[in-house]
Amino acid sequence: MAAAVGRKGAIHGINITPLVDIFLVLLILVMISSTLVQPQGIEVQVPKAAAAGSVAPDASGLVLAPDGTLFLDGVASAPDVVVSRIARKVERDSSHSVLVSADGKLPYEQVVAALDLVKKAGARKYALRVRTDA
Repeated sequence: MAAAVGRKGAIHGINITPLVDIFLVLLILVMISSTLVQPQGIEVQVPKAAAAGSVAPDASGLVLAPDGTLFLDGVASAPDVVVSRIARKVERDSSHSVLVSADGKLPYEQVVAALDLVKKAGARKYALRVRTDA
C-alpha cells in the first residue's frame, strides 16, 4: 500500500485501493467456489399424493433408500440405532414427530417395518412423505 508522507515524515493518507482489489478477488473466488459445491442428498423417488400438506413439521427424518438402507436425519443407521435415537428425542419432547420417506419401488413390507421401528421408539406422531405435483 502506498502512503503519502508529509514534510515532517508524518503519514497523511494511505492508499487502500490495492487492499480492496484483493478482497474483491477473494470474494469472487468464494462466490464461484460455493456454487460448485453440490449438497449431498439421498435420492428417493417418493410416491405422489393428491391431498398432501405443503409444509413439513419440525421432525426427525427417516429415509429408506432404494437399496433398503435406513437413514435417520441423513446418517446411515442400523434399526436398533434408529429406535434408540428416536426414543431419546421422544423422551425430551413427547410431541416429537417422525417424517418417513421411502422409495416408491420398495416393497410395502420394508415401509411397514420402518413404521414399526418408529412406533417401537415411542413416537406417536409420524407421517409418510409424499410429493405433489402442484
